[in-house]
Amino acid sequence: MSVKLGEMLLKVGALTKAQLDQVLQAQVIYGGRIGTNLVEMGLVTEEELAHVLSEQMGAPCVEPAELSAIPDQVLRLVPLELIKRYRVVPIAVEGKRLSLAMTNPHDFKALDEIGFVTGMVIKPRICPEVRLNLALERFYRINRPTRFIQVEGGIRTNFEAGTRMEARSSYTAYEGRDIGPVGEPTFSDQVTVKELAGMMSGAGSEKEVVQALISYISCEFDRGGFLRLKSGMAVGVQAVADGLPVESFPGFQAEIEKMAHLQRMVQEKGLVICEFAVGDAEGTLVRAMGGKLPAPALLLPVSLGGHVVGAICASDSKGRLGGGAFELQRVGVMAELSLEMLSLRRKIQTA
Repeated sequence: MSVKLGEMLLKVGALTKAQLDQVLQAQVIYGGRIGTNLVEMGLVTEEELAHVLSEQMGAPCVEPAELSAIPDQVLRLVPLELIKRYRVVPIAVEGKRLSLAMTNPHDFKALDEIGFVTGMVIKPRICPEVRLNLALERFYRINRPTRFIQVEGGIRTNFEAGTRMEARSSYTAYEGRDIGPVGEPTFSDQVTVKELAGMMSGAGSEKEVVQALISYISCEFDRGGFLRLKSGMAVGVQAVADGLPVESFPGFQAEIEKMAHLQRMVQEKGLVICEFAVGDAEGTLVRAMGGKLPAPALLLPVSLGGHVVGAICASDSKGRLGGGAFELQRVGVMAELSLEMLSLRRKIQTA
């Protein structure tokens, strides 16, 4: 199925061969469906994926509006036990026909059992894994796996695949073992998300990966930075404020155990949205990025080999953290995949 889906995306020009290879490598490392990895890496949108899957499997796709409001009487038609077992969502009833959102419309065992229990003819509808997990949590309180967590506020249109966002500059970047300048910026004045994914996949060093991260942060939030986490310390690598580099940020250091929000991020290995207040240890972090307190902030871990090795910190006074957090998570996933690829290349070269 993965190969066929990839071939279809290549055929319609939605992916390049290099991007497909990267996605397949990511699937080996992180698991999950190839479509999920494509969406996480920002190479296709959920809508694009849904329609390609529909063509591939010969089943109609579920439109986003159909999952926005489902009548309670429809939701109760399928027992919760079967909802959890087969990860499906009933979305509509027409006479004796029940439309069922599912990732695999060819799961005949699920179709037969649900049809038998409900006494209805099941009409399977293809639904991308990401969208289905959101619906399961919303309507049945079935928690999403960590990789599917997204912040309320959704995706802003300036980060959709194929659209453009402004990138103001690129800055000093980070490499796990060595910190230093990387020379002239490699970004153009504007970059699509597919171009950003291409830069991540083609990065030749950790420095280039973090350069992409900082450039993205610079055009999305008031200020932000990247921290290296090692031996219980958080060390500033590079930061940006109002589109300009914060030259003094590489001198920032703090003990992780004294920074409650950062410590929580490391322990939970997940996104933390909080407020840094006067008197908080994290307050020094905002000040190091040229900000004032109190300040709304976002912390996002960057992991390598299952260990949190870095943190992205962003602060914004224009209310963009909620809506931009999911996008930043997608960029973070790209960075993790790129770092994992670099690590694998080093292992192969030294084997």
